[in-house]
Amino acid sequence: MSRAASEVRVGDALPTEHISLDQGDLVRYAGASGDFNPLHWDAEVAARVSPTGGVIAHGMLSLGHVSRMVTDWAGGPERVRELDAVFRAPAPVGSTLALGGEVLAVDAETGLATLRVWAVLPDGAGVIDPRRSRAVVALS
Repeated sequence: MSRAASEVRVGDALPTEHISLDQGDLVRYAGASGDFNPLHWDAEVAARVSPTGGVIAHGMLSLGHVSRMVTDWAGGPERVRELDAVFRAPAPVGSTLALGGEVLAVDAETGLATLRVWAVLPDGAGVIDPRRSRAVVALS
């Protein structure tokens, strides 16, 4: 269901979602993307080179979940005009991310809404930085 510009207000929150990242998610994403960096699947390699000391999720996998959240809220992929993200922290395999967003601006003339979007770890670390990550969606 698309959202009407007259119904969307600055400060509106997108529904918060929680997703858990398990090793199967990373393997499926590696197969779909072609990114087989051992940092994302090999515990021995990751222990030596990862900033967390272990396997971490692909940044684009986290962004993919944020993209799906925005797409669901906007009413379909055809409504998403822009999605820009700044990655700040790695997401260790087994972690749970909180995904969210907030309406920053609504342009009634163009029918576009600008959203702040994020993905954060339970300790509050911004995997996708809420201060600098944005989406622009078309409203109906």
